[in-house]
Amino acid sequence: MMTIFSKGTGEALRTAGALSTVGLAFVLALVIGFWFGSVLDGWFGTKPVLSIVFFFFGLAAGILNVYRIVSQAYPKRTPPAAPAVPQALRQDGPGRGDGPADRELDDDDDR
Repeated sequence: MMTIFSKGTGEALRTAGALSTVGLAFVLALVIGFWFGSVLDGWFGTKPVLSIVFFFFGLAAGILNVYRIVSQAYPKRTPPAAPAVPQALRQDGPGRGDGPADRELDDDDDR
């Protein structure tokens, strides 16, 4: 049986699915924050104050949701380590570069 999708295709589809929710999550956080603030404004009689405050709470929650979704879709990758160069092949030669240079140890020049 021949498969159409490879492992890379499946990962790409999962990433696209996760990223497609970014806009909805952002707008929904804004709407819920504003709605909750307006409900509290109705209860306490502070007409625009809590609506504005909770709108900004919703904005912060939306930004946090976007950050979380994007960071899960694109995980941080560490670069590969540089290959170790044997001491004999280093440009500074064998036995060099392990400690301070002779100039650094010579204190007689200052006197």
